[in-house]
Amino acid sequence: MNTVSIGKHSRKFTLPYLKPDSFDERLWRPVRVKKIALIWPKGFDKTYSIPLPYGYLKSNIDESKYEIRIFDNTILDRSSTDELFKQALQEFDPNLVGVSTWSPMSIEAIDCLRVAKEINPEVITCIGGAHATSYHEKIAGIKGVDFLFRGEADLSFSAFLEQLEKQDPEFSKVKGLVYRGTEGVVVNDVDRENDLDKIKIPDYDSIQLDYYVRNGYRWNCPPKINAPVWITRGCPYRCGYCAAPELNGKPVRTHSIPYMMKWIKYLYFQRGVRWINILDDNFTYHKKYAKEFCRAVIDLGLKGLRFGTPNGIRMERGDEELWGLMKQAGWKTLMVAPETGSEKTIKRMDKDLDLKIVPRVVKEIKEAGLKVQGFLILGYPGESKEDLFATRELILKCKFNFVFLASFQPLPGTPIYNELVANKELPEGILPHSYSDGTRAYMPDDLKGFNFPKFILRTHLLMMINNLPNVPYHLSLMFKLFSPRQVVKKVALIFFYSLFPQKQGGETSIFSQVDEQDQAVESDTVEEGPVLIHPPMHQQAQTLQTKTKGEE
Repeated sequence: MNTVSIGKHSRKFTLPYLKPDSFDERLWRPVRVKKIALIWPKGFDKTYSIPLPYGYLKSNIDESKYEIRIFDNTILDRSSTDELFKQALQEFDPNLVGVSTWSPMSIEAIDCLRVAKEINPEVITCIGGAHATSYHEKIAGIKGVDFLFRGEADLSFSAFLEQLEKQDPEFSKVKGLVYRGTEGVVVNDVDRENDLDKIKIPDYDSIQLDYYVRNGYRWNCPPKINAPVWITRGCPYRCGYCAAPELNGKPVRTHSIPYMMKWIKYLYFQRGVRWINILDDNFTYHKKYAKEFCRAVIDLGLKGLRFGTPNGIRMERGDEELWGLMKQAGWKTLMVAPETGSEKTIKRMDKDLDLKIVPRVVKEIKEAGLKVQGFLILGYPGESKEDLFATRELILKCKFNFVFLASFQPLPGTPIYNELVANKELPEGILPHSYSDGTRAYMPDDLKGFNFPKFILRTHLLMMINNLPNVPYHLSLMFKLFSPRQVVKKVALIFFYSLFPQKQGGETSIFSQVDEQDQAVESDTVEEGPVLIHPPMHQQAQTLQTKTKGEE
C-alpha cells in the first residue's frame, strides 16, 4: 500500500505496477535541465486540437535558460514507434521529456515517454493533461513516468524545473506535482491561479498555429486564419459525464477585460487572426463579465473579427441583451448543449438544466440574429429508445440550424465512469484508446443493436424538412465537417429515406419519429462495432471522430 498526501489529508491506495523504474528520492542527483522536449502525441485530430498547453508552458518559463522543442506527432502523423520520431528525439538529446494527453491518446502518450527512456534511461519524464489529472493514481506507478502534473501547470512547471537542479529538491512545494517519495506516492495540491492575468498568453509560434490552420484546424469555424483562446477557467456544475470541475476547479476564474483586449489585438494585428475560438467551458457563466467582454470588443472596432464558442454556452446564464451583444461583437453562431431531450436522462446526468427553457432560449438567440447549433449525447447509461426519440423531438421543436450527435463515452475522472466501474458495468482500468475512431466502450442494455446511423440520418432529414429555409446552411456546414465524398454519401442516404418512407395504415409519413412505426424502423439490429456519429465540438468527454469503418 502506498500513502497519498492530498493537502492536509492522506489516504491509501494500491498501485497497479510494482515500482518506479528510474526515480527514487533516496538516490536523487541534481539535474541541470537545458533541453526540454514536449511531445504532442499522435491521436489528436488536427481539425479540432492544437498543442495550446505547450504554448502556455513555453511562454511562462525563462527561455534564456532552456531550449524547448515541440515534437508534434499529430501534425506529422507519427506514432511513438516511428523511426523518424525516434531519430529526431535522439538527435535533440533532451534532459527532460514531457507529454500532455487526453484519455483517447493516453496509451500513445505513455509510449512516447517509454521511447524516450529507451533512448536515454537518464532522461526525466513528465506527463500532464486531462487524463493524467483524472487518472493520476494509476499512472503514478507506470514504468517510464517519473513525474505527473495534475490540473494546470502554466506556472508550476517553471517551479518544478528550478527544483530539479537542487541538491535537496523540495518537490512538495511544486503545486500539482505527483511524484514518488521515500514513503510512497505524494500528490500535491493542484495549481489554480486565481489571478489569470499572471499567466502569459501562449506562444502561438511554438505551436505552429499558421501550419495547423493551413492543414485543417477548424473546430467549428470557417477556414480562415483562426486561433484558440481561454478566457475563463473552471466549472461549478456536476454533470456526470464531464471531468471539467476536476481539471480546472469549480470556481469560474476570468482574465481581466484589459488583458483580453490586449490579447485580441495581438492576434488581430500581429497574427492576422480573424476568427477566435473561445475554448471555455463556461464563457457565459458570469453574465456581467460576458457582457463587458462583448462591449469592449465592440469598442475595439476590429473589422471582420469573428468569435466562436465550440464547447457551448450555458443557456440559462444568458438573456436577450447578452445574445444581442454577442451578435454585435462578432458571433455568427452559438453552440448550446442541452445534451438530451429526455427528462429521465437529464436527471441521470445531474445536469443542472431545465429542458423546458431550451426551445425558448433557442428562439431568443435566433431572434438576436444568430444561428444555433445543438450538441446532444446518445446512449447515456440508463437510456432507452424512448429517450432517444425524446431527444429527436426536442431537436425538431427547437429547429436547430445544425446538431452534433455524439456517442456517450465514459472517461476516467467523471462521476459516471466511477459509477459504472463500481457497478461492474465497465472494466476497471479501461483506457479509452479507441474513442478517436468512433467505437463505443459502453452501451446501455436497452440500446444494444440499435441502428444509430439510421437514427442520425433520419434526424437530419426531418430537421431539413422541418426547416426548409435552413437547408443551404445545413448542407454547407456538412461540407465543412466532412469530405465531399462523405457528404454526397450522407445526402444520398438522407434522400433515400425521404423517397422511400415507411408506410403506416395506408398513409406515408415522413414525420413518424415518435410513433411505433418509426421506433420499429430505428431498432433494426446492426452488428456491434463502430457507430456513425457527427464530430463532436463540446466537452472533452465526448471527443470522437466520424471517420469510422462503417462510413466507408
